[in-house]
Amino acid sequence: MSQTEKFEFTPDRLALYKEYLTRYDDIDSALLPTLHLAQEQNGWLSDSVVAYISELMGLPSIRIKEVISFYDMLYDQPVGRNIVHVCTNITCSMFGGREIYSGLLKHFETGYLTPTRDGRISIQKMECLGACEQAPCMRVNNDYVGNIDLQSAISKLEELP
Repeated sequence: MSQTEKFEFTPDRLALYKEYLTRYDDIDSALLPTLHLAQEQNGWLSDSVVAYISELMGLPSIRIKEVISFYDMLYDQPVGRNIVHVCTNITCSMFGGREIYSGLLKHFETGYLTPTRDGRISIQKMECLGACEQAPCMRVNNDYVGNIDLQSAISKLEELP
């Protein structure tokens, strides 16, 4: 979806949003799961998504944008179909995490979070994935891949649809 196309939840997602509201004491508490729901549908949180959520929840757009900018896993720009998080914290870095991150960017000819030319992959450097026992590691979508080197990381990503 482009930045200017109008966004709204599908009927199923709108029903899920309404169910979310029953779980929280106030509307502000439901913002984060609502943003995840919108991102799952749209792929990223464009201005039209923010405007829709602002109207739906009765929250100022700036408040929504502040939340989006705070969380690493909310995207205010288009991203690839597959999100790859490469851990570059101290433990993973000691085992080559930063070199793996740089090597992946070079191999796939892309930049931080910039989708590859075919739109398959966006690569993001993460401070910590909480999986030091698997160092170095990356998360591909929601799956952790540990004890990797650059070649095994490339091989894993080449398999993605």
